[in-house]
Amino acid sequence: MHRYALWILLSLISVGGCVKIPTDEAICKMQSPPSVEKAEELALEDSHFHRGDFPGNHWWEMFEDPQLSKLIYQALAHNPTMSMVEARLRTAEAEAKVKRSRLFPTIGFNALLTWEYLGKNDFFRAYAPTIPGNITEYEIDVDFSYEIDLWGKNRNVYRSALGLARAEQAERESTILMLSTSVAAAYFKLQASMEQLELLKKEQKILTHLFDLTNLREENALDNTSDQLSAEEKLLIINKNILVGEQKVALNRHTLNMLLGEGPENGTLVEKISLQSHKSFPLPENISSDLVARRPDLMALIWRVEAAAHLVGAARADFYPRVDLVGLAGLDSVFVEKLFKRSSRTGSLQPAVHLPIFTAGKLKANLKARQAEFEALIYTYNDRVLHAVKEVSDKIVILKMTNENLKVEERLVENRIQDRELMAERYKHAVSNLLDLLESQDLVIKQEFEKIRLEYKQNISTIQLIKALGGGYCNRENPLG
Repeated sequence: MHRYALWILLSLISVGGCVKIPTDEAICKMQSPPSVEKAEELALEDSHFHRGDFPGNHWWEMFEDPQLSKLIYQALAHNPTMSMVEARLRTAEAEAKVKRSRLFPTIGFNALLTWEYLGKNDFFRAYAPTIPGNITEYEIDVDFSYEIDLWGKNRNVYRSALGLARAEQAERESTILMLSTSVAAAYFKLQASMEQLELLKKEQKILTHLFDLTNLREENALDNTSDQLSAEEKLLIINKNILVGEQKVALNRHTLNMLLGEGPENGTLVEKISLQSHKSFPLPENISSDLVARRPDLMALIWRVEAAAHLVGAARADFYPRVDLVGLAGLDSVFVEKLFKRSSRTGSLQPAVHLPIFTAGKLKANLKARQAEFEALIYTYNDRVLHAVKEVSDKIVILKMTNENLKVEERLVENRIQDRELMAERYKHAVSNLLDLLESQDLVIKQEFEKIRLEYKQNISTIQLIKALGGGYCNRENPLG
């Protein structure tokens, strides 16, 4: 009898389910990053670029600004976004462990005490009056259940959950990159606004002096009223610009404090520094081939693609028979003094096979849905790869053009300073008047204002290129090989 039952069980497993498995396969493939060699060659013609390596984990140290490094470390430790991402990562890791538990048998211990009162007309007492009315049953047993994963469904579900956990880990690194670059950008924006505000106040002093001088000349009939109104208009405009500059400083400070995880008014005091031209930027070799492993956002998508592929495998396994094994072993007695005797032992073993015969299209629809999700993630990845390569190329070109514009602007500032010094000499020897000297000083300040704008843009362009290159992230476990 046992041999016959075993033969039926094995036959059902070998035959498989009665639902036909769809054979449609995904036709989309993951795209390799396009080349950025032309952008690299163009950049290396500029002295502000040289061959180097990808940015390091602490990329911000290349700016050689201890204050900036301190602020980034503070943001990574206290910004609520990081805590939220850490919680998501712990959730994904725990979910993977939950899915992993299905690969092993489940074992449980039970201790039961059942009291029951049987009426005289009860089924048992009616035919067996000797059975007592009050019955107390004692039971102790150990049960186990195990789904034999013949077709790899549970293994695929676990590997999918593991892939999602790895994706969350990569997204954690992506958040670190986003937060650190945001802090650096906000920091340099604040520094630029403070420097520009200082220049505006210097220009205000010059224009005030110029306005007073124009009034005096108008009183002595050396200038007309039109010159006086023009000088007053310039002074009013600079006063308005100072108000705008003070607002920018306050708002930029609020933004930086928020990134640091602090309130807008009680954040860390940032000391003003002078923006300087950045050193030569190291451009790594083989950007295209190594970019995927260096970008945490791309690696997160790859892990999600792998997770979706395993879910397709799990959906395919639903078409095959499911084999479960349930067992129980223990002691059962209505006499407490006999509970632990050999005669009270009890046990059961229940192998079961579940066959999908008719599911109204549920299994096919589920498989097609998982395949569609898998393909959608591949298309999302391919789109992100194109954007990532474009971003690298764009940032290289922008940084190169900014460097060239800054060199021109530095030369213009030098010319303005030489002109101011020449005008000072002319004034000293009474060849020019004070009005000409003040105007030359004002032109120097205006040129320096533009130089600060370009220095800020250079720093921002550098940060954006670092971010486009992955900001120090390096994946050591690429599922695509």
